[in-house]
Amino acid sequence: MSESTYSVIFRGDLEPGYTAADVKANMARLFKAGPETVDKLFSGRPLAIKKGLNLAQAEQLQATLARQGAQSSVKNEAAPEAEAVPAPRPMEETPAAPAPAAKSAPVAQAEGALSLAPMEGNLLKEHERTTVEPVQVPVSHLSLKPAVGNLVEASEQQAPPPVQVKVPDWKLGGHVTGKASFKLPD
Repeated sequence: MSESTYSVIFRGDLEPGYTAADVKANMARLFKAGPETVDKLFSGRPLAIKKGLNLAQAEQLQATLARQGAQSSVKNEAAPEAEAVPAPRPMEETPAAPAPAAKSAPVAQAEGALSLAPMEGNLLKEHERTTVEPVQVPVSHLSLKPAVGNLVEASEQQAPPPVQVKVPDWKLGGHVTGKASFKLPD
């Protein structure tokens, strides 16, 4: 039986600490390609950088791309698309520092393992999206009022009920004494 072959897949994702301009310049030098060709690599769609590699060659290319700031994955060409293995991530890596060279990565993931999609791009593929037909809502019965005064007419407002206030029976004393007295109702 022949040995499995692998592809190195690149979507345009960057390693932490690198800018898109730096990675594009690094990729142009690495592949000896012009800016137009390198821009096509950063489309967000998965593109095979190199196909038909053995595992050691694929991991070596993946590590080279990681040193240049490009995040890639290794995919077994005989396996379904879901088994692409992303570049290994060291636990102590800080976002501000360039990523160190990747060491050998496990090729097969555990059965039922989950992976995260990159931050850019769409999470759903085009065939996974549901299309929603636009709905026409009739609005001919609606009207707008000029933005002056109250929006509710005075005839539409409810008048609040009058407030009942209990007032004590104040009895003022004579003007001569200047004393006042009052009595609270029982």
